[in-house]
Amino acid sequence: MRHSIYRAKARVLSVAVAAICAQQASAQEAHSPELIDEVIVTSSLQQTRAETALPVNVLAGEELREKVASTLGETLKELVGVNSASFGTGVGLPIIRGQSGNRVQVLQGGVSNMDASAISPDHANSIEAALAERIEVVRGPATLLYGNGAIGGVVNVIDNHIPSRVPEAVTGLVETRHASVSDQQTSVFKFDAGAGQFAFHLDGTYRESNDTEINGFAINPYTVDLGDEEAFEEFLESKGSIDNSSTRASAITGGFSWVTDSGYFGMSVSQSESNYGLPAAAHAHHDHDEDEDHDEDHDEDHDEDHDEHDHEHEDEDEHEDEGDHDHDEEHGEGGIRIKMKQDRYDFEGQYQLDGFFTQVDGKVSVVDYQHAEIESNGEVGTVYSNEGSEGRFTLRHRPIGAMEGVTGIQIGNKTFSAIGEEAYIPETDTRTVGIFSVHSIDMGDVTYELGARAEHQRLDQAGSACDDSSNSYSGSASALWRMSEDTNFMMAFAHSQRAASVEEKYSNISNGTCLESSDPEDFIAHAATQRFEIGNPNADKEQSSNIEIGLRRHMGNVTGDINFFYNDIKDYLYMRDTGVYVDDVQIARMTQDDAVFKGVEAEFSMPISQSDHHFTELSVFGDYVRASLDDAGNVPRIPPLRYGAQISHSHSNWLYKLRVTQVDEQSKVAANELASDAYTQVNASVDYHADWQGGEFTLFAKANNLLDESIRNHASVLKDVAPEAGRSLLIGLRFEF
Repeated sequence: MRHSIYRAKARVLSVAVAAICAQQASAQEAHSPELIDEVIVTSSLQQTRAETALPVNVLAGEELREKVASTLGETLKELVGVNSASFGTGVGLPIIRGQSGNRVQVLQGGVSNMDASAISPDHANSIEAALAERIEVVRGPATLLYGNGAIGGVVNVIDNHIPSRVPEAVTGLVETRHASVSDQQTSVFKFDAGAGQFAFHLDGTYRESNDTEINGFAINPYTVDLGDEEAFEEFLESKGSIDNSSTRASAITGGFSWVTDSGYFGMSVSQSESNYGLPAAAHAHHDHDEDEDHDEDHDEDHDEDHDEHDHEHEDEDEHEDEGDHDHDEEHGEGGIRIKMKQDRYDFEGQYQLDGFFTQVDGKVSVVDYQHAEIESNGEVGTVYSNEGSEGRFTLRHRPIGAMEGVTGIQIGNKTFSAIGEEAYIPETDTRTVGIFSVHSIDMGDVTYELGARAEHQRLDQAGSACDDSSNSYSGSASALWRMSEDTNFMMAFAHSQRAASVEEKYSNISNGTCLESSDPEDFIAHAATQRFEIGNPNADKEQSSNIEIGLRRHMGNVTGDINFFYNDIKDYLYMRDTGVYVDDVQIARMTQDDAVFKGVEAEFSMPISQSDHHFTELSVFGDYVRASLDDAGNVPRIPPLRYGAQISHSHSNWLYKLRVTQVDEQSKVAANELASDAYTQVNASVDYHADWQGGEFTLFAKANNLLDESIRNHASVLKDVAPEAGRSLLIGLRFEF
């Protein structure tokens, strides 16, 4: 049976490829393929993609606008080596080479976005991909420049909030799009203008959707006890859609800069808000009030904290909560909703210098982030907040013979707190100071790059026995051999250290004793993940040793790259499901074990047909990561092997694409983790471009999951209660000027 399924899927791929190739006969005039040698901002010395030894993905221009989705992970998930950790449709966090959370640094213009997305898989990222100018993804360790949390990789979302030059004319973009699978409506606008030495920027977006439609049942039938009448009824009711998965989000930014011959200085102010539901099957509460054996004093303390917090926020949130209730009522939803708000202030500058140092760059960001978990009755359950600032300053020096380099300092200070009935992480101040230096030496056909970083982290809790400080050190060495004009060979070694974060150390840990309670009834459940998450206050630093080799062909008929990596991580921290339950809620413990991540990524493109009238290109791609623990089997939630092909064809004002991705089953699972089935995803898109009044209109359409597969994303905590969306059609209109 399984072989017949794979044969059928192979026929689908063959027919899809043949169908696109057949369009060549009617082509008239092709879009010109982009041949831009882009400078990689996220690389240490801002080399071009062909010059850097880093495995880098870049999304920009029309390709970015085509892939933009409601979450950052969803936007990036088609890039090799990158997946999305969904938690319902309102959350999609990027996974790089099987690693996510604190090991993947998400940056906004080179500085941390400082939200709470790394704290828990149900916390959405605050960055709006629809407002990005480009997104760079560095796969593999990028610790040297961006902090000790980047041992998995970096996602740098680059925008034009603070312009670095004065535009010659007013430019902008207005777009609207609609997706059928959730009735999602999205609107985006961007404007840039200048006057004299001043440049101005304004952008914004608004998005709203209903519950997401799926093929089949939201609840995995393998998890249902058919003898339990209530569970079976809940399973039947989950057919056709993901309950409580509607979303609403908005963001607006205004910025300006003063530009001179020697550099620029500017600032921007951003505000973003979102409201999204957590799928209903994910959040059956552990109700302490219904437990007869629970300590009454413990209940009273929590009730007092909850009442005090509700009173503090009652006036501030009254109007917004009314809007939330209207939104929930309109969509017929119940369960927990997340309401997020973030205010961000950025200051950025660059100045050219005379002397040994030739350029200084600096950026400071101040963030006030807050999100509240709203119960089905409208009450505020828990409020998470993260207030902080971060600054980065770098100095570039003149070349010394064949050597050039950059030296910098990074300073961060943030306060994380949680108030309410699910406040399982104590309020903690985190202060970090890091210094780094990266140098390259050009020796003819070979360029060597060396770098080092030292960072100090201090965690403080008022009146606590859990204060902690640590130092971490990282270094890297790489070589880029230009084998020929069009082909490079790369080899790199990096050793990185990462100090444990607040939630990894202090979840459900008493700040008086710095120990977990001896009575499980004192544990506070995290409703979203349905677990008692227990931190490890004595966690050692992770130490990652990564070896990587790669081959890149950046010119010629066949372009692309292939990379092999081996990452040995000592004292790897992960949340281990114990299989032990208290009042139907599982206990999960932050555990350390040595781990190995190894894998391969490849992507190549080649023209099939090209003339003055048309251009047809075939791309093939694939990635695989194997992650195992020394003592406990497999690392949880590792994406399985995937591979596929894409054909794009352009002529005149038209562009067509067909993409087929085969995702294999994931049977190499962790303890207490279910396997996930294989599936084939077929996506197609078409764009029509037309010039009008000095600008360009683009009418676009995209069909996702054409086979209407039932897709359970193995990287998702909720894969057994919230599968990926079913067949969907997206249509939109964009005007750029």
